[in-house]
Amino acid sequence: MQDNYILLGISPGASPTEVKSAYHSKLKEFPAHQHPQEFKAIRAAYEAIRQNAQQNNEDFLKIASTDINLHPKLLQDLREKVLAETKVSLDDLLRLTF
Repeated sequence: MQDNYILLGISPGASPTEVKSAYHSKLKEFPAHQHPQEFKAIRAAYEAIRQNAQQNNEDFLKIASTDINLHPKLLQDLREKVLAETKVSLDDLLRLTF
């Protein structure tokens, strides 16, 4: 992976904009019709860096499962408090609705 960054002449901490800029600069430096092997290597390096960045973004957005075991008595107390606070009469609902 380091080789890809070295090939493009950037640091591993480069932003996506810097990566893209370096990629285009290298393509201008090594056109496909004059340097086919270098051109292929540059494209492969750029794609590898892009795929890695995209995969890191997807990993960031994954929802992590949380296994929390709460004491049943605490849950019951919390449920009762919530119900006591949210009790609304039918008259209140009608008054708030209209």
